[in-house]
Amino acid sequence: MYMRPGYGMFQQQAAKMRLTPQLRKAITILQLSTPELLEVVQQEMNDNPVLEFTGNEWEAYNASHTIHSAAVRRDHIYDPILHAASNEVSLERHLKEQLGFVKKLQPSIRNMIAFMIGNLDNNGYLAPSLNEISDVFKVDLAQAELALRILQGFEPVGVGARNLRECLLLQVQSLSECFPLVSLLIRNHLKDVADYRIHKMSAMLQVTAQEIQAAIDVIKGLNPRPGAAFHTETVPYIIPEVIIEKAGEQLVVLIHQAASPRLSLNGYYERMVKDSSDNNEATKYLFGKINSAMFFLKCLEQRRKTIFRVAQAIVEEQTDFFWKGTSHLKPMTLKRIADKLSVHESTVSRATSGKYAQTPWGIFELKHFFPSGLQMDLGDAASSEHVKARIKEWIHRENHAKPYSDQKLAELMMKEGIQISRRTVTKYREELGISSSLRRKRI
Repeated sequence: MYMRPGYGMFQQQAAKMRLTPQLRKAITILQLSTPELLEVVQQEMNDNPVLEFTGNEWEAYNASHTIHSAAVRRDHIYDPILHAASNEVSLERHLKEQLGFVKKLQPSIRNMIAFMIGNLDNNGYLAPSLNEISDVFKVDLAQAELALRILQGFEPVGVGARNLRECLLLQVQSLSECFPLVSLLIRNHLKDVADYRIHKMSAMLQVTAQEIQAAIDVIKGLNPRPGAAFHTETVPYIIPEVIIEKAGEQLVVLIHQAASPRLSLNGYYERMVKDSSDNNEATKYLFGKINSAMFFLKCLEQRRKTIFRVAQAIVEEQTDFFWKGTSHLKPMTLKRIADKLSVHESTVSRATSGKYAQTPWGIFELKHFFPSGLQMDLGDAASSEHVKARIKEWIHRENHAKPYSDQKLAELMMKEGIQISRRTVTKYREELGISSSLRRKRI
């Protein structure tokens, strides 16, 4: 029988996922970090009068929100962070205080020094040239040079330099004992020093490689950014979502109080809506706010339960890490935890991103417990953290006269059954902040 194509209307059932505003809000709350969550809670309480903190949660919230401390607890009233002396002395203030102690100085010179101080960058280097400064003050170049020399005599040593070479030379001149080779290398061979071309400089300057090595050691001890110590950024204290502690022979998972604020509905407004028989605008307004508040509380509780379940699953999978240390962290994927909890992989990703755990070995982001793995001969896998730990250990024990190359480290890994390439070793070594074998070599 021949069937001709045509048009028509048909009715059928199909399952489809739709992101409602409520579901979108629940997802958003789950993926918030603790500081972001506290801001959302504060905003929600400002917008919704029926929400209030339960018991003494308001004081706990204010303490954690104000200082962003990772150690706020009910049983610790004294907080050392609140009593720490803050370093509010800027580089400009520090230098101007020293300028005030310089007597018998011409007003034009003093004004020029103050101008130079105000034009130092965050590293303590002078931004404008002396020609530009002399033009601003309508003085000859010699007076500008005199003002600069006075400024360069202030603390910290090296401040007021116009480039790296001048900064290092100023510091060398202040050393009580320093052989001329150091200044010579800084003046004429700074690029070779950076590239660690010891034998090239040894042949060029007709000195031993040991003397070049000793001079480089002095240069490495100098400070290329003398003003940086006065430009400290505010330290963002981490509030851990989860606390994982050892309790005898068990590991206990706790949700941090500051990271999970307890809210409730205001009883006065609840009774007002319950007892009201009028269907006026005020009643409708309160009824809507109560429904909104109940959904927000449900989202917070769901977020807390999800993070708690994920943290528990991580502890079960990474037990060796929590008992023995960071080198025992094994490879793990988000999918493994998702399958274990019967949730979607994206849910685990949102529950671990930007969330931190306080462990016996320090504070780590929950994402830290999902390292990539390297194949081993026995069919098992070694985590990247384990490999990094082995690299650090081998380099710590190496012969400094003949340090291990990246290829040699890869071969040592192969002997332990870890399949790794030289390029991967290089990547891990650089992530650890360890120099290459050429720079680690001692003569």
